[in-house]
Amino acid sequence: MAHSCSRGYPSAGWSRPSLGSIGRRYHRLTLKGHLSTAVLRVALAVAASGLSGGSHGPTGQPGVVGLVLSGAGASLVPPSGPSSKAYTPQCERLIDPGFAGKCVVAASAFGTVAGIVEQETATAPSNGAPSNGGDPGSVGTTGVQERDLVWRRDADRWVLALRRVFTANTGLPSLLWADDVARDGDVDLVFVTPTDRAGFGHELDLVAGNGQVTLYRYLGQGFAEVPAAGGVVAYVPGWTEQNGPSSAYDQVLIGYSGSSWRVFSEQYVPIAAALDQHKGAFWDSRAVPAS
Repeated sequence: MAHSCSRGYPSAGWSRPSLGSIGRRYHRLTLKGHLSTAVLRVALAVAASGLSGGSHGPTGQPGVVGLVLSGAGASLVPPSGPSSKAYTPQCERLIDPGFAGKCVVAASAFGTVAGIVEQETATAPSNGAPSNGGDPGSVGTTGVQERDLVWRRDADRWVLALRRVFTANTGLPSLLWADDVARDGDVDLVFVTPTDRAGFGHELDLVAGNGQVTLYRYLGQGFAEVPAAGGVVAYVPGWTEQNGPSSAYDQVLIGYSGSSWRVFSEQYVPIAAALDQHKGAFWDSRAVPAS
């Protein structure tokens, strides 16, 4: 997808739709030929929090509602070769020598994974391959290598499942949480790569307990949050999308239904209305941040 760089300003005349109209709209929405109660539950939560209201976004994909999403396109990818470490419940011990960082563990029916965001603080291997252990050092500055890593537990070993390397990071490090985004008892890792604008993100990745990215979303210079009922509401600036409006954010409501992440709704909302919901690059009151 191509992206433009024009900026826009809030538009006037927006009014929030009633809960009744939102409920009727989503009562008519079906997935796989039947009413999805998950759609209605999340949609009502979005309406109650003031997240809905705006014109439908002309994405060029008439069938976008119900579209199954995946991890395709994520910059977190499997390593080129195997790497493992002895299992330890302290994820901090997975941070490599010469690096300082943060970590968090997520467990689900699919397995247990540890997420790591580490930055170089001293001379270290430059090929992006993790070493076999060590303790974190002091916090680095700028222009250093950053590694975002996912380790999956396999019996008495941690096995490297995913990696992403920024060879000369000059900005903020990636953000990382453990969170039951779908509200189904399965806790995932949530990675968000930042932009040069604090509090806004470029890419969101959900990583399941099997060490695979199950949901990738381009955020541009946008943000995402989790409604009380679960799911993800992503806000992407229209001016970063191909043929997108310069005066609105593309609001996409994503929910988990039929064992897949799916688009429940998509529309453009005025900038002011979108920013009223902004609490950071990613926000969920239940999320556990890496430390």
